[in-house]
Amino acid sequence: MSASSLCERCAHVREIVSGKGSRFLMCRHGLASDQFAKYPPQPTLVCVGFESRGDGEEKGERDF
Repeated sequence: MSASSLCERCAHVREIVSGKGSRFLMCRHGLASDQFAKYPPQPTLVCVGFESRGDGEEKGERDF
């Protein structure tokens, strides 16, 4: 994924890693609202739901 994507720094992202190692960024807004894609195309450069994580780290939750 591109580090220039807003998703990489968003408080609402959840990183999903498949058993084969593929990486997907899931938008938690997409679970509750049709306004947002559950898996937005990358890189995402503009998003009205973006909120900075504010921790300075590029990490997310992982599901295997």
